[in-house]
Amino acid sequence: MKAMDLDQDMALAAARLMEREGGSFARHIAQAFYVADTTNRERLLTAFDDLFCKFYRQYRIDQLTQGETK
Repeated sequence: MKAMDLDQDMALAAARLMEREGGSFARHIAQAFYVADTTNRERLLTAFDDLFCKFYRQYRIDQLTQGETK
């Protein structure tokens, strides 16, 4: 998976998790993503592909795990 393959909702979910559970750097990237226009969002997704993919995968794992505990 590449971060550019994430739709808007998926990328936002990754950014929210980055902001909440990532370190200072990841938190700042997420905050930049929130305020970026479309072009700069694409640049952030490309430049920080590993972060967005990592946190989106974790978001999905968290969703599946929470579904099992309900």
